[in-house]
Amino acid sequence: MGETRSSDGDPIDLRERFEDSLGFQLARAREHHGLTTADVAGRLKLPQRLVERLEADDYEGIGDGVFLRGYLASYARLVGVPVEFANRVASQHARVAPLVATGTISRTRYLFERYSVGATYLVLTAIIVVPAVWLATHGGLEQNFVRTTPLDPPARISTPVATPADTLARSDFDAVATPAGPAPGPVEPPPVVASMTPFPTAAAPQPAPAEPLAPAGRALVLRLAEQSWVEITGSDGRRIEYGMLAAGSEHRYRADGPVSVRIGNAQGASLSVDGRPLDVAPFQRGNVAHFRVLADGSAGRAERTEQ
Repeated sequence: MGETRSSDGDPIDLRERFEDSLGFQLARAREHHGLTTADVAGRLKLPQRLVERLEADDYEGIGDGVFLRGYLASYARLVGVPVEFANRVASQHARVAPLVATGTISRTRYLFERYSVGATYLVLTAIIVVPAVWLATHGGLEQNFVRTTPLDPPARISTPVATPADTLARSDFDAVATPAGPAPGPVEPPPVVASMTPFPTAAAPQPAPAEPLAPAGRALVLRLAEQSWVEITGSDGRRIEYGMLAAGSEHRYRADGPVSVRIGNAQGASLSVDGRPLDVAPFQRGNVAHFRVLADGSAGRAERTEQ
């Protein structure tokens, strides 16, 4: 645990120099390994100035316990110095962040701030809803909104004009044939029934069914078993597809002319043109396939100007 080796392979017992500072031990172990401060900074992903400060036991500004312990432990582990020495020095120089007391509020104010918003919404809702309900039930709104209106005009009843002779004859006949009794009341006219016969309407001409348009161009279907970066460019230079596509997805395209296809993860992709699978292996370099789909559905090598 306390032994390391130099670049020559000779063991170095660092416990014998424990009376020296931790920075001296780190620098001595680094030199025995044939490393420079720049090498240590590159391996630990730390600034070179910070490595030099650790070797000089200068912990000013990095006294937070978590950061200082991590820096020293990583450096000690890299050059073979016992990690417990680094932890002991970090504990001695670590600075604990002071606790800041936050303000407290009374329980009454806490309850008011918590429930005041909800109470405000309830009050506003009551102010709006209660008058609306009252007007709908007691505000004299007319309940009978449907009225039946006859659509057909009432039939005219023609009354014959009585002559004086007819009147005298009818009076004598009524006096003999009709017994005396109470006079009949007025006869109520028959009720008027609204006509529900619909108005004749001319039949609207039905539009002729539109003929389906045949799709133009060739159909390309790209299926991805793995996540792949795909770029598809049309013959006019416009990008049809460009971006990272998810694994397990299927994408369909239609192109009028030749298109340029570039697939980043070609091993996890398959392409078919008009339902026929297209072999992209001859155009694959590494794990990237770059080719052109010609107008007849075959594949050709991509032009160098598209690289």
